[in-house]
Amino acid sequence: MIDPSDNGSSSLAESGTAVFPLDTTDRRILSILGKNARLSARAIAREMNVSAGQVIERMKRLEQSGVIRGYRVEVNHELAGFGIAAFASIQIEIGQEPEAVLAAAMAIPEIEVSHWTTGTAQLLLTIRVSDYAQLHRLMMGPLRQLPGSLAMSVSVGMAAKRRIGGQFAFTWQDNGECTDE
Repeated sequence: MIDPSDNGSSSLAESGTAVFPLDTTDRRILSILGKNARLSARAIAREMNVSAGQVIERMKRLEQSGVIRGYRVEVNHELAGFGIAAFASIQIEIGQEPEAVLAAAMAIPEIEVSHWTTGTAQLLLTIRVSDYAQLHRLMMGPLRQLPGSLAMSVSVGMAAKRRIGGQFAFTWQDNGECTDE
């Protein structure tokens, strides 16, 4: 069953998780859903030229295994009034628990994605705001108050391209074949 409260986050502890084996049929289903998550199993089956029952069973298996975490809406940020994308790199003092810092960052509504990273800055945030005044307030308040925050660098996005499905898009080449490997 899909947990509607799951925000697509992944824990640092999950890194030891075994990879779920995906065959070409699974990949094809995921590719189709990545382009339009509202499609019915019957519509996916028609596109793949397989039975709806096969698609339903595969989708259930992908959901139960955790490969499919949920079905989400794709929002046009500009039209919704949040057209400014910014990226904050924040240096965090040694000894801070990554999960606690990531959780604190995700409690800030303007944060879309938070990553614990290597290098000089341990925290990389994707931010969405309506205007530069909101970005300024965010930088001067909540971002500085993150646990262990030492230094911050913020860049504003000027142009972007992304895969359909955004964070949950797939990077494999889908050749449209539906046969099992």
